[in-house]
Amino acid sequence: MRLGFRVSVTLVVSLTVLLSAALVLLYGIPTAQGRLLKYTRSYTLAQAAATADAITGADQKQWRSIFGGSHQRATQRTGRNRDPLRRSLSLYAGPTGARILVVNRKGEVVAREGSRAFSAPHKLLRQAASGKRSFEQSGKFNVAVVPILNKGKLAGGVVFAAEDPENAVYRIYLRSGFEAVLIALVISGGIALLLATVLGRRVERLTLGARSIAQGDLSYRIVPDYNDELGELARTFNSMAGKLEDSFSRLREKSAALNAILDNLNEGVMAVGLKGQVLFVNAPARDMLGLKDRELPVELPNPWEEFDLPEAAARCAGDEECIEALVQSGETFLRVNLVHLPEFDGHKGGSLVIIQDLSEGRRLEANQQRFLSNAAHALKTPITTIVGATELLLSGDDENPEVRSRFLEHISAEARRMQQLSDTLLRIARTGWDQRDPELEALDINEMAGEVIEQIEPLAESAGVEVTVEGKGDLVLADREWTERALLILLDNAVKHSEKGGRVRLRLEGHSVAVEDEGSGIDPEDLPYVFERFYQGAGNAEGFGLGLSICKELVERMGGDISISSRQGEGTTVKIELPEKKRADT
Repeated sequence: MRLGFRVSVTLVVSLTVLLSAALVLLYGIPTAQGRLLKYTRSYTLAQAAATADAITGADQKQWRSIFGGSHQRATQRTGRNRDPLRRSLSLYAGPTGARILVVNRKGEVVAREGSRAFSAPHKLLRQAASGKRSFEQSGKFNVAVVPILNKGKLAGGVVFAAEDPENAVYRIYLRSGFEAVLIALVISGGIALLLATVLGRRVERLTLGARSIAQGDLSYRIVPDYNDELGELARTFNSMAGKLEDSFSRLREKSAALNAILDNLNEGVMAVGLKGQVLFVNAPARDMLGLKDRELPVELPNPWEEFDLPEAAARCAGDEECIEALVQSGETFLRVNLVHLPEFDGHKGGSLVIIQDLSEGRRLEANQQRFLSNAAHALKTPITTIVGATELLLSGDDENPEVRSRFLEHISAEARRMQQLSDTLLRIARTGWDQRDPELEALDINEMAGEVIEQIEPLAESAGVEVTVEGKGDLVLADREWTERALLILLDNAVKHSEKGGRVRLRLEGHSVAVEDEGSGIDPEDLPYVFERFYQGAGNAEGFGLGLSICKELVERMGGDISISSRQGEGTTVKIELPEKKRADT
């Protein structure tokens, strides 16, 4: 059974009081009783001696006649001659309630006075007659025997019996002691209970604070109510809680920063324990392994047929045989790297699995190869035409002016085509590698729309496509040159992918611009990759796969956003949202 603080303190104080009282009763009272007995003996002997002196100081004839005659004669005599002696004996016997016996040398009682409850034994009478001095207790009486001397000669003795006062005093003292003990016990118990209650409440606050911290509430603080040891303990507790709160806050910040870093990596990172359970996994690894919305720890999956991931992780964690492997899942290419982990986070060991997605790099490499092939093909056709026509002209075999003129027109057309291709490549190169910071300014999007429409008009007319502006925009915060490039790229794409007689709309709304066409649209499989460099869809054989990626880069570097939506056979919409320019208050 566990006792509370209040009960414990009260019991300890009460037991201390009882032990102190027991010490007083066991040592103090017997000691006082012995000292009282010693005092009573001296007092009784003194009274007996005083009585003997009073007898010898009385009328000489009277006490001589008493001690000289027989006992019977002494007791039969009456009259005033005995009055002085009787008065002397009554004087000593009355106030104390004592019994006084006067004994002659023959052991006869010749005079008596006082209480009749005492009966002297013959032994005491003989001692008094023989002149001995003694003290003893007889029943409830303290009895003193002293000799009666007259001029140095023994005349008899006095037996002085007084009631034992120390017993009465002892009982009174014992009763008073028990009463004092009870009073002290009640008072000390009440004070102890009050003190224990006050201290208990303060200790309970400390306990509540410690329990709150143990449960994770590091903001709990204790108000120090007194400037004592418990108050100092409360202040120390608050200081400790504050330091713990700061430490855990820094740890949470570091953990949040680390998780943010790991979740924003392109690589998947995963910590696996010795038993094959995933103890930590970042967002990319969840996507790669299909662990979304699953609580940790979870069993390590085995997603690839050609590579046993759980077995490789177990060998790396236990035997430290860590490997690196390339795996393919459909069109996805992954590099899996395993690293041995020593003891971490309370675990005895494990392995670190790093998964790198190589698909984008391979796709970029394929797009680059496709771009080079398309560029070479685009250059090969006009060069072949120019070379063939030039050779025919140089041979001089055909002097027909019409044929010569036709060959020269072919050479001129193909030369202009090559010039246009080189200009396009140079413009794309300058746009793609422009590393300067954007020069943001307040830009009227309506004015900018009119300027780009004028520039695209010749291309639209040659393609038989109508270009219009709809809606009204607001002031935006953007780089004028970059905005113009982005809109020209989008309009150029829209015109090229529109059929003759089609329509391209430049729709303005607030701080956004949308380019809409009625072309053939984009294949849903190609739509997620259209903003990648060098990417060309299956139905696009003319472009180089750089326009949309450059447009996206320019818009995002200005703080804007670009999105695309398309449905095959219905057309494509590319929307640019630029930062809004706040108008000054008027």
